[in-house]
Amino acid sequence: MRPSPNWTPRLSDEGGRPYERLVGALAEDILSGALGPDDRLPAHRDVADKLGLSLGTVTRAYDVLQRRGLARSEKGRGMFVNATRPARPASVDLSVNLPPAVIQSSTLSTLITGVGREIDPETFTRYAPPAGLPEHRLMMARKLAEDRGIRVEPAQLMLTNGAQHALAIAMGALPPGAIAVEELTYPGVLRAARSLCRSLIPLALDRDGVLPEALEAALDTETPPIAVYLTPSSQNPTGALLSEDRRQRLAELAEARGLWVIEDDADAVFAPPDLPSLAERAPDHVLHVGSVSKSLAPGLRLGYLVTPPAMIEPCTCWLQATASMGNPLSAMLMSQAMGARLNTSIAASIRTEAARRCALAREVLAPWLPENTRNALHVWLPMPTARAREIVLAAARLNITLAPPDAFMVDPGAEASGLRLCLGNALMPDLRAALESIATLLRGGQNAALV
Repeated sequence: MRPSPNWTPRLSDEGGRPYERLVGALAEDILSGALGPDDRLPAHRDVADKLGLSLGTVTRAYDVLQRRGLARSEKGRGMFVNATRPARPASVDLSVNLPPAVIQSSTLSTLITGVGREIDPETFTRYAPPAGLPEHRLMMARKLAEDRGIRVEPAQLMLTNGAQHALAIAMGALPPGAIAVEELTYPGVLRAARSLCRSLIPLALDRDGVLPEALEAALDTETPPIAVYLTPSSQNPTGALLSEDRRQRLAELAEARGLWVIEDDADAVFAPPDLPSLAERAPDHVLHVGSVSKSLAPGLRLGYLVTPPAMIEPCTCWLQATASMGNPLSAMLMSQAMGARLNTSIAASIRTEAARRCALAREVLAPWLPENTRNALHVWLPMPTARAREIVLAAARLNITLAPPDAFMVDPGAEASGLRLCLGNALMPDLRAALESIATLLRGGQNAALV
């Protein structure tokens, strides 16, 4: 084991309780490599003295690190950093929008063990309510009020098998008619629309998100949309953040025109805390879709749907048609994580790691990135559609997987689109090599190769 590194105790800049800020700082440095595998962490009392914290605060922070699988305690020796890096893959996949892998197997094991200790066998001898157990819905409702300022009764909230399931329920429960969407949008909504035989109306975008005047023009046609689907927190795929004035204008349009809004907030982990959600602005018109996956673990298939009172019954019918009951095991794992505020510290680590990866993308791809590129799980390179298709094929020959531009296009004949590069699913050395190869392709080079 390596000797104790020259690490100066500090607190993360992320808000939160002191122990959460200490966890955040340690997690940042472990995941970035500043603290390596088997490094000895400073003694509890040394950290407490240097940061002016209580010994209990440091002990709690170290306990969270252990439960997250980032550190381990060895009796009589101290606390040590765990290895966090898996083996390098043969290819690099930048097509899937996953968060960086900051949660460890030992953390998941601890969560599952905690569920096992508290589980009631009767839970699995009968069907749970379709929307989830009342205590889990209440916990999620409180979490939404705390994190997003969305205050709803648990009866308006249903737990689903991921955000995609919630999205399909919302789209299916809407009255007959077309749905307006951003002209470049999340591929999952395109798949859902095709499956439900819903026609889509593309709306123009710019650096601040969808244009309210584009929606207003669509509403003034002979066949106006009955709903609009939006990704305001981190537009997928362009990364645009819907500005506050546009949120207000869209909320006013929804209320004035009787329009339903599906707000996809799956990337809420990157939403500025002071920017109100659409569900806050127009609660009687917004179906709010969210996910635990992006802020905890993608394999934990747990999403949620917040519905206005008028949409509870139709959404419940679609929920029952697609799932006979809420998944109690996923909800129990969520409950364990939230009870320990584990999801809060993991979300902070995801933001920190995403910022580091976006900084790398800006360094390598500066000539092609929009100036307003925000920290998120992906970056967007706007370009002609034909050129984007060429880059996808050329990257594939270098064992780099990219999503084709057609995956995001409402109008398959549109001449302008771009490339979405997902940054969370690769180790940093592989990500750098892949981005440098893409930069070479964008410059027109023919012999780019992974190093």
